[in-house]
Amino acid sequence: MIYNDRVVLILETTEKDFLDQQVMKKKSAPVPCMMSLLNTNEQMVMFGNYRTDRFKLHVQGFKTGFSEIEYQGQRRKISGLKHYRNSTVIYV
Repeated sequence: MIYNDRVVLILETTEKDFLDQQVMKKKSAPVPCMMSLLNTNEQMVMFGNYRTDRFKLHVQGFKTGFSEIEYQGQRRKISGLKHYRNSTVIYV
């Protein structure tokens, strides 16, 4: 695979506050990734319908603890996450 794109993972951590715990969001350093489009079968299985703006990112390494990404200057929520061999597949 050619990991020529970069993505920023937005990590969520909980910190103790005076009254309760507070969720803090922290950006990671840019991580190498590869973008590929979802085919029709993958979209129908995951989402139940077909749209042309959905894609998946193959990120190098085993990544956990995030719920949002920043890709090409836009912040996006993830729809699915799968670990495959030594990479993480993020469905957006």
